[in-house]
Amino acid sequence: MKKILALILAFAMLFSFAACGGNEEPETTTAASVEESTDAPEDDAPVADDPSATDPSAVDPSAPESEFGIKEAPATAADILALYNATINRAVAAKVGFNKVRYTDNETLNAGFLLKTFGDLVYSFMGIGAENKYTMDVTKGQWEEDVPHHYLRKSTLSTADITKATCTENNGKYTIKFNVKPGNSKASKNESYNNSPIDKCGICVGDLDKSYFDHKTAPVIYAAVGQVVSGAVIEESYDNATIVAVIDVATGHLVSLTVEYDINVVIDTAGGGNATGSAHVFYKNFKY
Repeated sequence: MKKILALILAFAMLFSFAACGGNEEPETTTAASVEESTDAPEDDAPVADDPSATDPSAVDPSAPESEFGIKEAPATAADILALYNATINRAVAAKVGFNKVRYTDNETLNAGFLLKTFGDLVYSFMGIGAENKYTMDVTKGQWEEDVPHHYLRKSTLSTADITKATCTENNGKYTIKFNVKPGNSKASKNESYNNSPIDKCGICVGDLDKSYFDHKTAPVIYAAVGQVVSGAVIEESYDNATIVAVIDVATGHLVSLTVEYDINVVIDTAGGGNATGSAHVFYKNFKY
């Protein structure tokens, strides 16, 4: 009987300790900042338990907002990327409404005879100058009614695409910032390639000449310039690229997305030259 009584008392004390431990307040993480090596292997790409981090079709946009709430602050570059990718891809799956503004300023044009003649046209191809500013209001559900040419894309960013990732928390919102590796592209009658990590972040991009693309690669510019300048070779590159995303912690909803980079385009042909500018892309006023 003494042994049984001792066991009962021991279990009682154990449950008492467990109950006390359950009443402790969890520690709140307010910021995470991680610098990644530029040689980070592909194996460091973000892995999340939530399949929506890589596949927006796995998300039910009608699910309660509580299911998308963020449980804790991301602490590593891979975790920050996983949260970013999941947030962008949920917005894509929900076919959100939003407002988009894109413009390119600080433009320069070092032109030969041909580019001087067609300078305005080249700026139009690149989206450079106040007259080529692009704005678009997309309503919730418009994705179903229209070809999705001006909408967000899936995000597939990995640690191999960035040099730095930070996440800070303020007033119930996370601000995620990435420094993205430089990229380049080239296009001619017989050649076309594109190595642009910035294109993976969810901005509107594609292969042909379209005014609504947020990043004009060499193949995109060539699709237009090649019709005017026979035999042109287009080389495009960008650097100083940054991404800033603001996310609501309670709902997991995207509040705003800003992508900025400096672009340089060389048109190699008789009378050619190069054009440069700073591109700014803003997505805001998201409606879920």
